[in-house]
Amino acid sequence: MRVLIFSAKTGGGHMRAAQALEEVIMKRDPSSEVRTVDGLEYVNHYFNKVVVKGYKFSAMKLPKMYGMIYHASNNDNGAYKLVQRTNSHFAKKFIPLLAEFQPDVLVSTHPFMSIMCSRLREKVITNIPVISIITDFAPHAAYINPGVSEYIVSSDQMVDELEKLGVDRSIVHPVGIPIPPVFFEKDEQRDEHLKELGFDPSLQTVLVMAGSFGVTDILKIYESLNGIDLDFQIIVITGRNQKLFNAFNTIINNNPEHRVGDIQVNFEVKDESLRCDKIKLTKNTKLIYFTDEVYRYMHISDLIITKPGGLTVTESLASCLPMVLFRGIPGQETDNTEYLTNNNLAVSIQKTSTEDKLHNMLHEKKRSNAADTVDRLLRYPERLRSMKESCSRLNNRDSANNVYDIMKRAVDEMTGPRILPTLNDAELLSDEAEAERLIREFEAVISKYGDDDLSLSDDYEGDYDLEEKGYRFIDLMHQNFKKLRTKD
Repeated sequence: MRVLIFSAKTGGGHMRAAQALEEVIMKRDPSSEVRTVDGLEYVNHYFNKVVVKGYKFSAMKLPKMYGMIYHASNNDNGAYKLVQRTNSHFAKKFIPLLAEFQPDVLVSTHPFMSIMCSRLREKVITNIPVISIITDFAPHAAYINPGVSEYIVSSDQMVDELEKLGVDRSIVHPVGIPIPPVFFEKDEQRDEHLKELGFDPSLQTVLVMAGSFGVTDILKIYESLNGIDLDFQIIVITGRNQKLFNAFNTIINNNPEHRVGDIQVNFEVKDESLRCDKIKLTKNTKLIYFTDEVYRYMHISDLIITKPGGLTVTESLASCLPMVLFRGIPGQETDNTEYLTNNNLAVSIQKTSTEDKLHNMLHEKKRSNAADTVDRLLRYPERLRSMKESCSRLNNRDSANNVYDIMKRAVDEMTGPRILPTLNDAELLSDEAEAERLIREFEAVISKYGDDDLSLSDDYEGDYDLEEKGYRFIDLMHQNFKKLRTKD
């Protein structure tokens, strides 16, 4: 079986789902040929840069605006049609790839890729099955396209939600988001592994995963954890966020009595404001920069504090690890938070209410909402056990294998010959050339501003204000989409 998987790097979850599926395909059928493609980059480097950096910029600096765009494009209106029109045009860029690779099936792990793959079938450029994997816990209209053969979703609830959006429920499969099977394995030597790290197996362990965004918020949460009058230990994974790692490294080096293990990575601290000299630790902490073995740390932890990204959430569910969620990006992450909290899988750190502030003042408490949330969970193990049981009921151990079976069945049930373009198909290649001209116009708009207008730091500071760059980015998109509108 020849499998072409399209994904994108707007957040790490889409690519991780694609990679997990590729691994299972090759394990189940080593004779298969699988190619995973960053679809946005394949279409055009500048298009990829604008989408990926635009997503990061708006999510970090302009989350309210991002949420408005996300929800606006989830309805049949101008924003929705704009997303559909843009990606429909760029789908033509995939024609040479299909002609060269000659796949048996197309798989998408990103909504834009779902649109593009669907258009290829709708235009009869190909008739092979299109499998759309929705990597969140709530659907978005961009995933829903008439050319999609089968949908992979995270839960039974999403089957009903897709049906409300007009999808035949017989093609919606609640088998879960594909992740590596290793997340489902139990750690039979948990105590020994904690001791190897330098931890006390008798204490509760809190895992903090910062994700790709943020410094200020996560440092405040970490400081509040050290203010809890309860004995527990902390693992911090910063990922490839050098600025955040530097900040934590400085804090821990200033409190060597609570440093667990050696620091393996170090970077020069350039931002003096992040030296965090005033933070005093009370909890032993293991600091990790980047690791391919997140599952090991999930398996030895009792609680995870993280952003509600679809793949991290799925991995936590597979590890039966209760979640404390913070700073969800308006849109898919807040939708994920709602689903998880409603199903006793997570609790959310919200801004402290006026009532809570008054309560803290009356009782002379100076703790954050994060500290109160974690404290309540760690002090009541029965609540954690209840959440673990909820996780175990909803994790889909065979998710990647089930996706493979659905994909294989869709290929086997095809009737008639496959329709695929060839490199000699002049009409189709002229369509691809038209897409190329459109991209050149796209590049011309981007060059008006230059890379500096999309440059971002690794963190956000303070409130999310609509800065000058936000207006410039909106103008950039507006100018380009005016060109797209005239192409129909």
